Amino acid sequence: MNKILTLYNIEFKRIHKLYFTLLGLLLVGNIGIVVKELHSQVGIAASKAKAKASMELLKSSLVKNELLFKGGIDDIYLFTTIILGIAVIFCLIYCIVIWYRDFVGKNKTAYTLFMLPNNKFAIYISKAMTIVVMIYGVIMTQILSWAIDANIIKMLCNIDIYQTKYAILNSSSLYLIQPYLLDFIMIDVIGVILAVLVIFTAIMIQKSFKIKGMVLAIIYTLASILIYAFIISYADYSDKILVLHSIYYIALFTISTTLSYYLINKKIHL
Repeated sequence: MNKILTLYNIEFKRIHKLYFTLLGLLLVGNIGIVVKELHSQVGIAASKAKAKASMELLKSSLVKNELLFKGGIDDIYLFTTIILGIAVIFCLIYCIVIWYRDFVGKNKTAYTLFMLPNNKFAIYISKAMTIVVMIYGVIMTQILSWAIDANIIKMLCNIDIYQTKYAILNSSSLYLIQPYLLDFIMIDVIGVILAVLVIFTAIMIQKSFKIKGMVLAIIYTLASILIYAFIISYADYSDKILVLHSIYYIALFTISTTLSYYLINKKIHL
């Protein structure tokens, strides 16, 4: 375990400056979206009331109505979700970079790591931990950002946080961070781990079989996504979805880790 944590520390130090910059931009982006939306609502309220735009209008019933019932909070949630998605995509792209940098980069770190008297799979685990922790950090930062957003709205518009939460739960936007505990655990906790393992397994397949491996890696990734989509569409009530999710998650975890373990130890040649 100590060796895995040491390798994780090495991996995280490589990107920590860029990563913390990403988290900072996510936080600033959230606040910027809220400020922009409130500024827009002041303009709308001033136009309707035929009055001069001012901060006082933020506490007016016109602004409250626009935010709660006319899609203002929905817009805030939508655009903050988009920048959250961009941050998560950055982390998933780094799933690929974290391996290919070591294989084809100037220093070819993989050559050194694979020659050390360690289990090669420890390298795999440490890299997976790096990406999973990064995505968890993005999720936690976004949750913190939404709390800050809600407090800004409460302070400036005198709208209760629970009213803001209710408006979000009834919005038409997609949920990247699930609002209910079980869904959050299944998708935003376990689902993140499995997504990283699928990408890593696809990379192991490609590295093991070269050009043919690229096709096999794409097939493996698409199959994982399509089977999951089928499960969601097939199940027609929550208990059934939970059972099918659990079976699929266990199967996908077992296949991905077993296949990756075999490939990284038996098939990948530097």
